[in-house]
Amino acid sequence: MAVTDVDVSLAALEQAVAIVQAGRGRPLIHLGKGGADFATEVDVTTEQAIVAVLHRERPGDAVQGEESGLSGPAGAARTWYVDPLCGTLNYASGGSAYAINIALTRDDDVVAAVVAEPATGATYVTDGRTAWVRRNRSDTPLAPSPSSALVEVHLDTADPDESGFSSSRFLRSSTFATLSPRYLATSLPLAWVASGQRAGFVIPGRRGASVHFTAGIGLCRAAGCVLSDLRGQPLHLANNGIVVAADPATHDLLLAGIAEQLAPT
Repeated sequence: MAVTDVDVSLAALEQAVAIVQAGRGRPLIHLGKGGADFATEVDVTTEQAIVAVLHRERPGDAVQGEESGLSGPAGAARTWYVDPLCGTLNYASGGSAYAINIALTRDDDVVAAVVAEPATGATYVTDGRTAWVRRNRSDTPLAPSPSSALVEVHLDTADPDESGFSSSRFLRSSTFATLSPRYLATSLPLAWVASGQRAGFVIPGRRGASVHFTAGIGLCRAAGCVLSDLRGQPLHLANNGIVVAADPATHDLLLAGIAEQLAPT
C-alpha cells in the first residue's frame, strides 16, 4: 500500500511529539531571534527530526522550516511548512498552550496537514478534503460550533497593522457585546475552531504562506469553517489578516467589529 502524505505527516509528527515531551519541564537554552522572540534547543531539534522524515519520504518536495529556512529542490511544485513548536514562550514557561504544525501545500491548497496538541494528546489531521481529531487511537470528524462564544484574538507586535486594524481596539468593539475574547499567542486555536472548542479566531497583518497558520487554515477549510481576510474577502495562504469562524453568524459579528476601524477601500 502506498504511503500517503498524511502518513508521512503523522510519522514526522510522532518523532516531534516525543522530543517535545522529553524536553518539557527541564531548563532550556534560549536562542535569541530578535526583540523578545526566541527559540529553544527543543525547537531546533524537533524541526531537524521533522525535516529529516520529510526529505526522506518526499525528496521531490521543498520544506520551509521556521528555524532552518527553505530546503529541498528548487522550483518544487509542493512545499511543506514546519513549525516545530508554536507557542515557544508558553512551552518554555511551563504552560500547556503550544502545538506542532506540519502542512503540505500545492499553490493555494493545503494537501495534508497535522497539528499536535501534546498537552492533551490530541492530533488534528486533514487530507485536504476531510478533517478529524485523533485521541487514544480513535478518530472523530471535526465539527465547528459557535456554542462556546469564545474568540481568540492574536495581539500582533505591530498594533495597529498596515491596514489600520488594531487588535486592542477590536477587543472593545461591538463584536464583543455577545462574544468573549481570549488570547493564547499560538496558532493552536485554529484547530480549536475547527473542532468546536472556539467560535472564532482573528489575527491581523500582511503575511505570506506561514509555518504558523497554514496547517490550521487547512484544518478549518476541510472542517467547513467560514474563512476570510479582514475585509471579508476569500482567505488565501498569503493573506491580509485571518478571520475564521465556526458559522456565518459569528463570522458576520467578527467582520462588523473589524469594519468599525478599517477605512473603506
